[in-house]
Amino acid sequence: MPKLSFEIDWVEPEGINGPELSATWASLQIHAGDSVVTRVHDERAKTVRDFVYVPLFPLAEWLAANWWFLTHEFENPMKEDDPAFRRRHSLRANREGYAFPDLEVVSSGARTRLVWKRNLAPWTRIEFLAEGEIWVDSSEFRENCAGLVDRVIRRLMSLGVEGTFLEEEWAAIQAADKEESEFCETAAGLGWDPYSLDDEGRDRVIQLSEVLSGAVLEEAVAALDPRTLGQGSSDISAAIGDAKSNGISLDRLLSIRGQNIQEEDFARLNPWEAGYQAARRLRRELDLDGEPLSTIPEMARALGEDPVSLEKVRQPVDFTGAALVDGVVARNDSGDPGFAFRRLHENGWRFHFCRALAEMVASPTTDSLLTKAHTERQQRNRAFAAEFLAPSSGLKNRVSFPVVDGEDIDALAVEFGVYSRVIEHQLVNHRIARIS
Repeated sequence: MPKLSFEIDWVEPEGINGPELSATWASLQIHAGDSVVTRVHDERAKTVRDFVYVPLFPLAEWLAANWWFLTHEFENPMKEDDPAFRRRHSLRANREGYAFPDLEVVSSGARTRLVWKRNLAPWTRIEFLAEGEIWVDSSEFRENCAGLVDRVIRRLMSLGVEGTFLEEEWAAIQAADKEESEFCETAAGLGWDPYSLDDEGRDRVIQLSEVLSGAVLEEAVAALDPRTLGQGSSDISAAIGDAKSNGISLDRLLSIRGQNIQEEDFARLNPWEAGYQAARRLRRELDLDGEPLSTIPEMARALGEDPVSLEKVRQPVDFTGAALVDGVVARNDSGDPGFAFRRLHENGWRFHFCRALAEMVASPTTDSLLTKAHTERQQRNRAFAAEFLAPSSGLKNRVSFPVVDGEDIDALAVEFGVYSRVIEHQLVNHRIARIS
């Protein structure tokens, strides 16, 4: 997996006011994989170089102030256009007039996405030339960023600059025990600063953790709207109860899973790649080749289930307070998997049911949620559903031209019994054809 690193050399400042800034003036070079994020054109010096001269105090302060957001707040459709979310995750929004790159950091769980863009830093006459996007290991991201913050604090202390907000904030983060860390992770996941909450806010976070737990809590935090937190958590809890009373055996699926799907397969791959691979493997074991499963009876026969049992789990549940939650997967007292989904048309229901099958393949003993959030679990189960219902091998056999139009896509969507956007994603993601 690509690496993230910071290369720092302390430099004597020239005309820099403020002890924190002058003490931490340095040349900074940021590497992300094979790219140099800090490659710049300096208009004043008429040079191109791979580093910038900046005070590292603002960078370390940004990392500390947003630590829980950078490590535990995931993206979802409600947050995509939220300026507050972007500020929490964007170094550009926290430049404080210095030449820091336009770098955005968003975690999805075990991996963290870094995106940097070509950009002119205002007032500095410095233009950042590089642009790119990579995923890095989240534990490595945390380790390297913590190392940078520690180094800045040691530099400040060595020059007699102590008692800064950075030092106090970082000490609080480092001193957090397991219970406090879990509280901070949950609060930040909702978009709340854990150190700025009033008593009511703290109580709401604690109550959420009392209603939900484990993987369900993690996925709920990534998807719930804080404004409807109580109703949303109640809806999820009720849906889990409904799912447990709505079990089906899925013996054929689970027996195949036990023989052919290993946990390390999911750990070593990007989540979407793991989803594609698991779907292909299951299709192969079910002797489906690239053929469509465009109806509920066809899917039931493939899974060795009675179509009536699949129709039974179509009974919708209420997710009014959890608009980004699509369904739940749970185990009942007999050990059978159970499902509950929001109200959906048949194509939508079959897609979300296949997302639930992905959860049974990846985590057969764990209750989980299906949401619209961009966590690794959701990326994996969406990729699985797309590949299981509209397999790339089947699409390749049917698409004979390098470019397809809307009519072609709609025809394929009807044949495979999915929405057109699923076909579009499959064609593009698997490089089968371009879309006119």
